[in-house]
Amino acid sequence: MSKVVKILVELLCHISSEPEGGHHQDVSADLQIDTWQALIHDLSHAEKELVKKAIQDKLKAMQELSSLTFEQEDLMAILDAFVHDELH
Repeated sequence: MSKVVKILVELLCHISSEPEGGHHQDVSADLQIDTWQALIHDLSHAEKELVKKAIQDKLKAMQELSSLTFEQEDLMAILDAFVHDELH
């Protein structure tokens, strides 16, 4: 099974099982860190190119929003850095 599929399943399970009031902050932070680490270090070249294409599409959609929150602006910077292989 590809790493991308495993990440998708983990994220879907995390979102689907969210308790009322949300997950504990540490649980969500751990998942976020693990996901970024997998995206940066564990993907095959083909998987990474697929993820980059999806991120580019997401960035384009976000750029078309009339206003962005600070969190969205930060996310866009991180996504752009991933596309340009600037995350290590």
